[in-house]
Amino acid sequence: MNSDRHRRNDDVYAEHKAAVAAGEKRVLRNTSTGDLHSYPADEIGFTPGGGQAQVSTWWGMGILAVVAAVLTVFSVVLFLAPLGQGQSPMWGALFLTAGGGAFTFYAVTLSRQEYRATQLRKLRGSPKPSSTGRADYWEPVVPPVEPPTDGKNKVKSLDDYLYDIHNRPSNGTLRFWIGFQLVILGALGYVIPLFSLHWMGVRQWALVFIPLICAAALVWWFVRFMSRRGGRTKAQYRAYGGDPAGTSDLLFGQVTYEITPDGRWKWPTPSSGD
Repeated sequence: MNSDRHRRNDDVYAEHKAAVAAGEKRVLRNTSTGDLHSYPADEIGFTPGGGQAQVSTWWGMGILAVVAAVLTVFSVVLFLAPLGQGQSPMWGALFLTAGGGAFTFYAVTLSRQEYRATQLRKLRGSPKPSSTGRADYWEPVVPPVEPPTDGKNKVKSLDDYLYDIHNRPSNGTLRFWIGFQLVILGALGYVIPLFSLHWMGVRQWALVFIPLICAAALVWWFVRFMSRRGGRTKAQYRAYGGDPAGTSDLLFGQVTYEITPDGRWKWPTPSSGD
């Protein structure tokens, strides 16, 4: 039975590669039954993140959007409540307002995308994708790589890692590092102007809004920069035979590589490698 599934997956992967080469936008995913399937891009709304508990349905993301919206409204109430007592607004509540509002918009957008994708899958009779979001690309099963030895016919594992065009980082890894950098840049974009304005004796309202604007501008610049860089990297990756389906330009901006003098794609050497 496993051999039959492997053969079916081999056929699906070959068809997927041919469709991508023909210019079609395709996303490779495992189905809920574990088989491989090549979905048209409009049949995939969003990719659930890896790890522990996760949202994989449009209504689940909708619930998160409602919760975030309630928190946003609550933060506005906190912000305005002191005015009824003749006091200054609770400026710190604006952090919750900004975060809750941004996440509400994000969750609503993802929920709408997944709802449309779900309806298209039902209309076209496509199978339900796995809730793990795995199989951005898939390669036939190969024997495990053996450690480097002095034997003439032994595989050099480090070379296999470095020069395998399909051995790109997972979407989960790329999301983690993009998110980490966004948090750091956003924090720096807020804290540095905040302390600078406080040192200059600027009025209280400016201590909230100006740092927020600076942080948002820095985050916006970073997203645009990484998306443009990712678009160039994705084009290069495709030109060398890779399959970038399922990974956005923003995530591809985090991918690092080099082209060797003999024209081969090479991944960075792992820090743990000898």
